[in-house]
Amino acid sequence: MDVNENLLAEFEDMLNPAFPEKSGIIPEILGYGEISTTFSIPAMPDVALKRMPPFENADQIIAYKKAVCDYTSQLAEVCGIRVAEYAVYDFFNRQNEHIVYVAQPRLETATIGNHILAAASRKDLEKMISAIMEYLCRLYQFNHQNSHQASIGLDGQLSNWSFGLSGTGNASPVYFDITTPLLRVDGTEQLDTEIFLKSCPSFLVWLVRWQFLDEVLNRYHDVRMVLIDLVANFYKEGRQDLINGALSIINDFVENEKYAMDFPPLKRAEIDSYYKSDAFIWSLFLMLRRFDRFVKTKIFMQRYNFILPGAITR
Repeated sequence: MDVNENLLAEFEDMLNPAFPEKSGIIPEILGYGEISTTFSIPAMPDVALKRMPPFENADQIIAYKKAVCDYTSQLAEVCGIRVAEYAVYDFFNRQNEHIVYVAQPRLETATIGNHILAAASRKDLEKMISAIMEYLCRLYQFNHQNSHQASIGLDGQLSNWSFGLSGTGNASPVYFDITTPLLRVDGTEQLDTEIFLKSCPSFLVWLVRWQFLDEVLNRYHDVRMVLIDLVANFYKEGRQDLINGALSIINDFVENEKYAMDFPPLKRAEIDSYYKSDAFIWSLFLMLRRFDRFVKTKIFMQRYNFILPGAITR
């Protein structure tokens, strides 16, 4: 991975986060998440970039880098997960903001799980889910055996994995969603979650911190909830026709590995209910963030420092 830090700094100084299409150097959007956007720039087309919310000081950045390093190490050592290469770059921009970029090699679109899902056969689906289940089984065992000392979280959605489905071998997945390191030590998240609350509208920060933050983080440490979230996302990807098949694959795996994974089978009603609730919350949250952007940029003529997702089909 070849990253030119000078060009990255130049891009940052010419970036209009509120309206990236109006930037001095226009980025190519590679994918929208609920919170952050992945993009590339013309000077480095083989690199995928994520721009993090501004950090307050160098100590905060050091802590963030350590959290990411520890998290990726635990994913590899404990769960056997192949993690995509990454590098973290930080510098001050022309607004004197301490900015962090996470760079990763740009993966082929055709290998990303949600793109495979768009035209997936039952065989493709089984390969992808079975490979992920092997990792989640190890994660489940680790979290249960070390519940008072450590816990690893994971966003298992197919859009966070790159798969090699050619030939007769396994799916050989690579995980690349490492910018939110979900690692707890002695019950404490190693990620400073206040950093990510910065992207919330100011009038919502207290509510998100009070009502939603712990709940959202907790779900990624609970393997059963990770699986519910994974399957519910099939609605967003337009493949609800594969939900029952996915549930069958997952429930069969859990039944066969019941000595290692002990929780009730997933049910379609749970998936439907979860998706309706989750889609409503994130749609409302995005609408309020867009309102906040409008108020700051159009009424108060202030800088809005976050790249918002574009239209998300649900």
